[in-house]
Amino acid sequence: LKLQFLYFIGQMSRQIYLERPPQISDAQVDELEALVRKKFDLKTGFGEPHQLAAHFVQTFKGFDLVQHNGDVTEEAFVTAMQKLNCCNDKHVVLALFERYDTNDRNMLNVHDLCRGLFGLKNVPKANPVCRNVLKEVTTRILERGGANGVRTLTRILRRMDDNGDRKLDKIELKEGLLHYGVDLNDEELSILFAAFDTDASGGISVTEFLVGIRGKMSAQRTQVVKLAFTRLDKDADRRCTMDDLLNIYNADQHPDVLNGSKTPKDVIREFAQGWDRNGDDVITEDEFIDYYKDISAGIDDDQYFELMLRNAWHLAGGKGAARNTANRRVCVTHIDGTQTIQTLNDDLTCGDDVAKIKTQLRKQGVTDILRVTLNHAC
Repeated sequence: LKLQFLYFIGQMSRQIYLERPPQISDAQVDELEALVRKKFDLKTGFGEPHQLAAHFVQTFKGFDLVQHNGDVTEEAFVTAMQKLNCCNDKHVVLALFERYDTNDRNMLNVHDLCRGLFGLKNVPKANPVCRNVLKEVTTRILERGGANGVRTLTRILRRMDDNGDRKLDKIELKEGLLHYGVDLNDEELSILFAAFDTDASGGISVTEFLVGIRGKMSAQRTQVVKLAFTRLDKDADRRCTMDDLLNIYNADQHPDVLNGSKTPKDVIREFAQGWDRNGDDVITEDEFIDYYKDISAGIDDDQYFELMLRNAWHLAGGKGAARNTANRRVCVTHIDGTQTIQTLNDDLTCGDDVAKIKTQLRKQGVTDILRVTLNHAC
């Protein structure tokens, strides 16, 4: 995206830093799963899977941690594991939560959770064989398409969903992957399809498959993406319409507008297509986050991801390698004759207009301005 064309009135950036979480292995999560199963085996006298599942639900409800619709939050899940004396490492517990959050809702339905834990429902990442195939497929996708590989595959699979039910049959999945250049053999395809066809209906959820491929975006990365969305969402209603974009994005000097082939709104709509997933001319915060979830899958380094967001959306701040390098810096001569280098927290509306730069500096608390030199070397 050519974000240099964006001109908007941004909000002063809050300081958000990505803390690198500890690496949790599949083996650690497998061990926690086995411990939970063992505890309920003992509680029920080694009952049948459906008995184990029923006891699990009653136990969770007894902790008063389940919402009225059966959902469990991350925080409630961590609390339940502590009450069960299953694990003291919060990061391992959260990794188990993410394994079973197949729809990427940041919620688990307690009934689906227990069915997965006790073998009554397929959960792709709980199956070691399926995990290995998923990793191989993800590797091939990223090797072919880089950071945008998952995003491209997302568009391909959703286009193949002809009837709009967000389901793909086995042939459609194979053709979608093959169209992108990922050729699975019959065994790999069967393993993947069986793992994701949780209700044996002959169709798999596009969303669940994509979550399995790209994994979940960490809470820390999500924070920075939400901060970037504030650049579009001026009134904090978690949505940005085309009219909103017209007010914050000046397309008058775009080459296609100048030659008359497109209107400013055409250019803006084209610009927004990457985020406006359903084409309704409204970019929601969820759509914006989904876009970066696909991009996130191809970027291993948290600091690089944060730097990319900060520089693309001109979010001042960041630490170390993630420190913003895109925002404009100017030399300010103060009334007392001293000089300082100041970074503009919101620089894209200023251009070379010294009056606008001074206004922005005053918003940042720099009020004793004698003059501003655009060359940031004092």
